[in-house]
Amino acid sequence: MTTTVFPALRTSDANATIALLLTLGFTERLIVRSESDPTVVDHAEFALGDTGGIMIGSVRNDGSALDAVGGSSIYVVVDTEREVDRLYQEIVDMGHAIVRPVATQEHGGREFDFRDHDGNSWGVGSYRGA
Repeated sequence: MTTTVFPALRTSDANATIALLLTLGFTERLIVRSESDPTVVDHAEFALGDTGGIMIGSVRNDGSALDAVGGSSIYVVVDTEREVDRLYQEIVDMGHAIVRPVATQEHGGREFDFRDHDGNSWGVGSYRGA
């Protein structure tokens, strides 16, 4: 059995979130846009590798707990320390707020943290866990 986790996020700017996901190496699987407003994403799925992924949707302002933006924390594992460094520069160039600059960690791997336009915390690193 393969276990997969797909975090789900709401976003205030679907196009900016999609650009971020593509920069981080996610690939588009499905995007369903609102017929009345194509800037609104009703549902989207992005894959990362063979078993990882994320789902996003635009804020709906319906008052549900699922409709909140920000406050999520996501760690994205990349293959090499060189890739961490490359992505760090791309994230800086995109204007995201760096929370923790790129550095080699005592527990292994190279990592950095940033916040996206919705206030979500993202970590990017080469550490795959113990």
